[in-house]
Amino acid sequence: MPRAFRAAAALIALCVSTTLASAQSLPKEVATRAEIYPIPSLTLSDQQFLSGDAAAGKPVTVAGEFRVAQGSGKLPVVVLMHGSSGVGATTEAWVHAFNAMGISTFVIDGFTGRGLTVVGPNQALLGRLNLIVDIYRSLEILAKHPRVDPDRIVLMGFSRGGQATLYASLDRFNKLWNKSGIQFAAYIPFYPDCSTSYVGDTEVTARPIRIFHGTPDDYNPVKSCKAFVERLKTAGRDVVLTEYPG
Repeated sequence: MPRAFRAAAALIALCVSTTLASAQSLPKEVATRAEIYPIPSLTLSDQQFLSGDAAAGKPVTVAGEFRVAQGSGKLPVVVLMHGSSGVGATTEAWVHAFNAMGISTFVIDGFTGRGLTVVGPNQALLGRLNLIVDIYRSLEILAKHPRVDPDRIVLMGFSRGGQATLYASLDRFNKLWNKSGIQFAAYIPFYPDCSTSYVGDTEVTARPIRIFHGTPDDYNPVKSCKAFVERLKTAGRDVVLTEYPG
């Protein structure tokens, strides 16, 4: 065996053994694998969404990043839906926190594929209900994934994404748009806008809804969420609103 070949083989063996050692000592928050998915979706007006008029929608491809947590077999997943500023640093913090718990994550980007970065200064740039279509289309992808436990997929969203998370629980919307064959195990909206009422909006899936909100919030005031939560409780739904005074 030529000397150069032996030297190269030894170097490769050293690199492989070092890589394996590093992989075995990965911090818990580091995912074992990342997969990027194109998500075929639609851009619709809110009225088109409410009428179930998919034919009127403009086809669009948004994206999702699936990070498989350390562990084996089918794992639980948290789907994360961003707010009006798109996917940001706080999303990454949540991903690391969940991955460290052995929970995989699926982060939806509902803006870039639509040519948007932020909608905070002009919420009319995108109909409020579009992100719910993206959420259900993501659920279709996860329902078929061999590393996902389809009975343990939770939806979490923030602000505009929190609103989408909250209303994605409506039976009416699931019947219109959720073609995955499964349901989310729970819904966790953070500081959503609860001011819009929909026909049949107390008819939600029989899964826990846990809303988290800041009491002093003057952009999405908690008052409207309190009213909605009371209506849901009166209807016998499993819903809890937690407020943070600071």
